[in-house]
Amino acid sequence: MSKKNSNFNEEKDVQTPESENVVEKDTNLTPQEETPVEPQDSAPPPPPPTPTTEELLAQANDRFLRARADFENYRKRMAREFGEVRDTCRQQTIAEFLNVYDMFLLAVEHAEQATDLESLKQGLKMILGEFQRTFENLGVKKIETIGQDFDPGIHEATSQEASDSVPEGKIIREWKAGFMLNSKLLRTATVIISAGKKTPEQP
Repeated sequence: MSKKNSNFNEEKDVQTPESENVVEKDTNLTPQEETPVEPQDSAPPPPPPTPTTEELLAQANDRFLRARADFENYRKRMAREFGEVRDTCRQQTIAEFLNVYDMFLLAVEHAEQATDLESLKQGLKMILGEFQRTFENLGVKKIETIGQDFDPGIHEATSQEASDSVPEGKIIREWKAGFMLNSKLLRTATVIISAGKKTPEQP
């Protein structure tokens, strides 16, 4: 029994030559060194050719034509947009006065059949009130005149009259109303101003 066991152990420890070679190959593996690539000498690219005078002139003329075409398109677009804005403003302004127009028509129809002047006067006052309300909505304000100091910037004097009750330089009467649109003058007010009290020499 002991002889067979020893033979078995000896056979177990024996390694074949092939296995020895495999171990040697595994232990001797090393990473491969990369061979550096040397840069190749390359000649610089040739400079671009210098444009001639005729070519420069053609380029400048092309840029000019493009700029002029762009400006013309811009001008047409602005004119079209301004036209649209102007039409919109007109529409909004006319729409504000349509109620006044309707009231005028009703007043004319009523005047043809009415016999009472007082009711006709009341209707005209209602139309005037609607007209003033429309002006306020549009930012239009009537210039104050009677009893105010004469201001040549917003008033236009047609004449002077002597007055015992109105001081000199004050406005006595208004011939034509003046109006302001916000802070801009639409029309000056035509007025008569006081020349002060009558002197004994005045008729």
